[in-house]
Formats: sequence, structure tokens, C-alpha cells
Amino acid sequence: MIRKPRGNGAGGRGQASIQDVAEEANVSIATVSRVLNNPAVVSPATAEKVREVIKRLGYVPNPFAQGLITRASRVLCFALPDIHGEFYSELIRGADAEAHRLGYHLLVSSEARSAPDATWPDQSAGLALGLVDGLAIMITEPGAMSLLDSVDEDLPVVLIDVELSRPGRDCVLVDNATGAAEATRHLLAGTAGDRVYFVGGAKENFDTRARSEAFLATLRGAGVSVRPDQTAFGRYEVEWGREWYMGWLSSATALQAKGPIGVLAGNDEIALGVLQAAEDAGVPVPGMLRVVGFDDTRLASIVRPKLSSVRVPLAEVGGAAIRALAARIEDPEKQPAVTRLQTALVVRESSRAPGE
Repeated sequence: MIRKPRGNGAGGRGQASIQDVAEEANVSIATVSRVLNNPAVVSPATAEKVREVIKRLGYVPNPFAQGLITRASRVLCFALPDIHGEFYSELIRGADAEAHRLGYHLLVSSEARSAPDATWPDQSAGLALGLVDGLAIMITEPGAMSLLDSVDEDLPVVLIDVELSRPGRDCVLVDNATGAAEATRHLLAGTAGDRVYFVGGAKENFDTRARSEAFLATLRGAGVSVRPDQTAFGRYEVEWGREWYMGWLSSATALQAKGPIGVLAGNDEIALGVLQAAEDAGVPVPGMLRVVGFDDTRLASIVRPKLSSVRVPLAEVGGAAIRALAARIEDPEKQPAVTRLQTALVVRESSRAPGE
């Protein structure tokens, strides 16, 4: 979302152009450009006259046009696997606010796809990397790592969700393990260990992997002999949560065992699917089913019962990536830095144990 400058323009014709400024000040377009980009080579009187016209007309330089001269567009690219849903909108909100605070424009793209046939666009298409000063990119699966091979080594890059030991590559990570472990311990308090499940997204997804590994480690640390069916992997979608729960209801484990079950979902959408399927089956929540989501998006507060969830500071992740990118642009030789943001369980109605 590149912020579009606003101005009254010359003679009510809309946004003023550099040509309007040149004509009004009775100078060449090149002189206006020099005043904007290299004022030392222009006489003080001429520079002052041009600045006065710029102010009067409300002219705002086009960052792309300036970039052709200064080689600094003040535009950053924020590349995500997708831009649909609360998760990504919060990332974008945080990134855009920080870019604005630091004096940058933000170009948002969903070109960073993880499909097996994904290829990085060239300079003339897609992300148009030749027009930006730096790139913050979220990579969620190993298959998308190859996208970095086509990025110019001189372009400042910040990675989100993956740590890569490479010169000049700063990383912003979420501490998935701490939040997942806290949520698992919460479910174990009031639910038998062999009745606690993790239902995540794609198995190769970095977040899914970190959350499921922390879930299993916490169960084993509590002395639980974990069965293979206590972890399941699918898609970060509501429908997958419904599919998993309906499949579990018909499983031998569900038919033979007694007592409530606990579910740690890989995100809030999967958790919502589990809640919907339980409601359809007439299963009381949290009496016989305790559910915890992940990310703590707005969804967690508007569903009924309200959804417990592991809070991920999504807006802060976006903001941290832009800060790191701006710092890299200002000092290309600085040592790579890894920013780790904390997670924390927020307990609501969907997972409260008896007596809580």
C-alpha cells in the first residue's frame, strides 16, 4: 500500500507535477530536480524561489522518479505468502505504521509464495525489486527458500519466520515454543495427557513444526507416552479443524476413552473449525472439549465461547521487520541481528478447566 501524496495542484488541476513547479518558477525541470536532490549546485536565490513554489502548489515528489536520480526511492517491499485474513492484515498494519514513522512508503506483495512451482519475478514484473530500497520477506516453508537465490545480494533483506545464517541477513522470529508449551501445560491441568491433541497446518510449515515439537516435548516431559494420532497436520483453515474433529469422533480412541479432550490448534481458524464441529455434534465446551488457538487474532474474542489463544504480537512482528530493514539500509555493513518476539497464553472460556 503505497501512500498516495495529496495536493491541491496548480490551477485546480489536481496533484501538482514537477513541470507545474518549473513553469511557475520560470526554471527548467532539471533545476527543480537539483533543488530537491542536490541543492548545493543551485544558487540560493533560485533554490529559495523554487521551494516557495513547491510549498504554494503543494507539490510532493514522486518517490519512484526521485529514485531514478538519487538511487533511493524511500520505498520498502513487504512480501508475504498471502494477504488474506486477520493474521496478515495485522502484520501489514504494524509494518505500514513503522514505515510511515520512519519516512518510508510501503509496497505490499503476496509474491512470496511457497508453491513448488513458485519462481521469483524478474525486475520487470511482480515485486519490481529494482524500484525499492529493501525487502522484508516472510518465508514459512523450506520450499520457498529458493526465492532468495534470485534476490540481488546488494539489496537489503530482512527475513521473517526463518533464521538464515548469511552475511547481511537480519531475521525476525516468533518464540513459538514458549507459547505452545504454556498452552499444553494449561490443557494438561484438568485433562488426561493421552486425551490432549495438536492439530496444525502443513507439517513442513516452520510455525507448525515449532509448535508441534514444543507440544510433544511438553507432553513427554509430563510423563505422557505419546501416540502418533495425538498430532495431526493439514491446512490453516476452518474446514480442516472441522474435518479433524469429525474424524476424531469416529476414531477408536474417541469411542473407547472417557473424559474431556484438549486441543491445541495451530491457529485460530483451525480452532474455530473444531469448535463448530463440536457444536454440531452437541459436545459442550469447555465441559467435554477444551480448545486453545494460536495467534490471538480478533477472531478469538468474537466467537462464542470466547477462544483461548496463544498471543503472537503480529503488528509488532511487522514493525520489527521494517525497523530492522531501515537499520540495514542505513548501515549495510553492520552485523546481522536476530529479533525474537515473545508469545503468551491468553485463557478465555473455551479452555477453562473445571473449577477455574
